Amino acid sequence: MGRAVGLVAFGGWYAGQFLVANVQVLGAVLSPRLTISPAAIRVSSRARTDVELATFIALVGLTPGTMVVGSQDRRDEGGSPLLDVHVIDAADAHERVEQLETRLLAALRGTRATTTDAAS
Repeated sequence: MGRAVGLVAFGGWYAGQFLVANVQVLGAVLSPRLTISPAAIRVSSRARTDVELATFIALVGLTPGTMVVGSQDRRDEGGSPLLDVHVIDAADAHERVEQLETRLLAALRGTRATTTDAAS
């Protein structure tokens, strides 16, 4: 898949996820019962460049109900960047954040998403 096509496809997918997240947060706010399970999760990023990492962090922050609250860039040591992400609902949080990164990196690199999670 070409890079331009991948970026457009990613933009459409992200817009849909953004709308779904808004509805979920709105539902949690308007619910008379506490139905959320907030948590902080640690994500090991596969970003190789500053642009990939910064874009991923920005998109996590733009997504309602998520926020990067800490980071540790270990690429100089041969490791991968670690991100501490606060999520409003811990259910499937790792999978959702990893799916976002998988699709973003595929779009930025002009490749196909390689996990089964990214297919949905």
